Amino acid sequence: MDLAKGEISAHVGFRVVTSDLIAGGPIELEFFVENLRPFPFRLAVSGDRMRQRPGQFSFSATFEGSPLGDPIEGVPYMGGPMGIVQVATDIPWHQSIVLNQFLCLEDTPRRLVQGTSGRIDLVCNRQLSLAITDADALSHNGALVVAVNLSFDIRRDDEALEELASSLLNEIMTGPLDSRERPLALLLSMRKAAHAQIDALTKHPDESVARRARQAMSSFCKNG
Repeated sequence: MDLAKGEISAHVGFRVVTSDLIAGGPIELEFFVENLRPFPFRLAVSGDRMRQRPGQFSFSATFEGSPLGDPIEGVPYMGGPMGIVQVATDIPWHQSIVLNQFLCLEDTPRRLVQGTSGRIDLVCNRQLSLAITDADALSHNGALVVAVNLSFDIRRDDEALEELASSLLNEIMTGPLDSRERPLALLLSMRKAAHAQIDALTKHPDESVARRARQAMSSFCKNG
């Protein structure tokens, strides 16, 4: 979408960045904001403390015509950390999002026969305040709504799904500490689809990792 407010003009949207889309596996999106004018503007970004996921986003989806639920539906929004980023013509804003944190994608394999594919129709939304000053960026007054529809196919491949979960677990257990966050976030987002691997993480020597694994286990989707 192209959005404009006053002298600010931006090209914004969502794209799927995961190349191998396996039913039950993590699906990563990218939210992007590109500045179409020669002067910079401000953009507020935030986290959702209670839900442990990026703030300001909402997603709804159907898989083969049936809705996919929110894994932590009913958990209230209680605020979270917020900051300001500057978006210049040569410095666009890119934010990674793990879609599994918003939708019960672990329910998709059971709806497919092994070796077949199904279509996800996804609606992506984010409120966006385009502003020159930090104060205006933090204000919701005059906020614009980014609404983008995406459709893509995922395939059921149980062997590939198991290999992926095991590979992510191995990265967490043996990889460098400073590169552990991404595989950890991806594995935890798989919930029931990586039950054995997440259960193994509940015994991790790093208590912060073990605690997050226990939280993930407790948040497994109850439907299906």
